[in-house]
Amino acid sequence: MKRAAFLAVAAACLLAGCIDTDPAVFVEPAIDSPELVLTQEALGVALAGSFQLTLHLGARASGESQVSYGSFTLVDDAGDVVIDNLPVTASAPSPVTVEPGGADTAVLFDIDSGPDLLPLELAAQLCGGLVTISAVLEDSLATTSTSVESEPFAVACE
Repeated sequence: MKRAAFLAVAAACLLAGCIDTDPAVFVEPAIDSPELVLTQEALGVALAGSFQLTLHLGARASGESQVSYGSFTLVDDAGDVVIDNLPVTASAPSPVTVEPGGADTAVLFDIDSGPDLLPLELAAQLCGGLVTISAVLEDSLATTSTSVESEPFAVACE
């Protein structure tokens, strides 16, 4: 009788989602929706674009995490770093708080080389191929830096 009651409660709990099986005890980052436009000028190239950094922390984490932005780089399809310090501006200041088990935290980033033009050679390196945005983040719950990169995407060249 006790076993049947236990099994009924356990089955109800599973159906109702009582047991959280999310294994993310450290922040799991993702770079989503990357876009980049390269505009050729007479003396160089300008870059403009955006992406979203999504930060996820499961309910099993020991507490909230403070995530600091490290470096952002642009990598070509050969794996070579094209821009070592991508000029980005975040919609939220660093560090950002990520709560366990709640909704993912999303931070929007704008990429803008501004008035400082980049070398013309970048056009040959970026146009026609795929690139990824790579980032290094610091998670207060982890003992080492966390790396993340976007899916490969094409640069729009004008």
